[in-house]
Amino acid sequence: MNFFQKLTQTAIFPFLTIYFVRQFGATETGPLIVMTMIASFITSLYGGLLSDRYGRKRVLFIGEMLRFVCYIGMAIASSHVVGSAILLFIFFFLSNLLSSAITPANETILIDDSRPEQRKYLYTLSYWLMNGSIVMGSLIGGFFFEKHLFSLLVSAATLSFGCVFFIYLKLEDHYQPVRTKSRKTTRMWTGYETVIKNRLFLKYLIAGILTLSLELQLTHYLAIQFAETLQVVPLLHFSLDGTKILGLLRAENTILVLLLGLVLMRWTKSLSERALLYTGVTLFSLGFAMLPISNSFSILVLGTACFTFGELLYVPIHQAMLARIVEDHLRSQYLAVNGLRYRGALLIGAISVSAYDVVSPGWIAVTYICFGVLAILFYRSIFKQLNKLPSTIEKQAS
Repeated sequence: MNFFQKLTQTAIFPFLTIYFVRQFGATETGPLIVMTMIASFITSLYGGLLSDRYGRKRVLFIGEMLRFVCYIGMAIASSHVVGSAILLFIFFFLSNLLSSAITPANETILIDDSRPEQRKYLYTLSYWLMNGSIVMGSLIGGFFFEKHLFSLLVSAATLSFGCVFFIYLKLEDHYQPVRTKSRKTTRMWTGYETVIKNRLFLKYLIAGILTLSLELQLTHYLAIQFAETLQVVPLLHFSLDGTKILGLLRAENTILVLLLGLVLMRWTKSLSERALLYTGVTLFSLGFAMLPISNSFSILVLGTACFTFGELLYVPIHQAMLARIVEDHLRSQYLAVNGLRYRGALLIGAISVSAYDVVSPGWIAVTYICFGVLAILFYRSIFKQLNKLPSTIEKQAS
């Protein structure tokens, strides 16, 4: 279900931004996209709250049903009969809100219905499928968006309707919501107060922001640096400029994830999670540190391979770690707040763009390494506290 949801989003939403720029202009489209991002985050908080109160399946079913309606609305708005960009944006906006609302339930049900020893494998598989859906969605959108937007939206609606049936008929939800006597609005956000006060979770969130911000450098600081400084490189019968090299490096990253994701998990099955996490974050930060300080195409390819191996090692363990930190009855709300990881990383990416003319590539590379070191220190502190949790629980029980 997640694969098909991500597939439809990747095939349509990034390209719709281009469509809106053509229809409204870049000046008007920018604030609309920012508004969509802010509203989506707020909606994800409500989605997490509803998922913990009423169950995952109910939120997923209603949310996906409404997403199906939005896809139908977008298809009608884009048709030759209607052809309304404003109406298309309204349904696009609502679809983004609904996607954000059901995301906490989507992520939580994987934790609910799995055992701790299964989660590393499940998150590796989920990460592998997500990358596959991004590749397929990007290709489908790239080939069909320009001339076949209506057909693309109808296909997305069909897949969404299939997900509705799948949720209704096949998806099992074993979570039992905790019934509370009061449903007053003033008490709605007490769960989120608990989340914010959890120092262990805040350490996890900061570590996640530090690592993800390195990945987003490919679309921020590094994207500018490659375009501005890399010389044209001859490769076979082609000449590669900075922008094309960046595209090849991102393709290399995705291909390596798809080829080695599941294989690497089997090879490292007997190794400790702590060693894998530390090694992964180290390779991840060192690989990114190689990119701003080199103009050699071969070194850039090597650096990309290095951070990809690190990514494959640390990401499943990072994701599985969250299940050990959160309280069971607040899982969806924790996962909703965990969405700040992406937004915090985006903020760091924006700051790095502003620092392009001020900070040298060498200091940027040092910053990447410092981010990796800080992330490892936070993870080390988290492991220490997690190891103390069972003894603490036993003392409280006695």
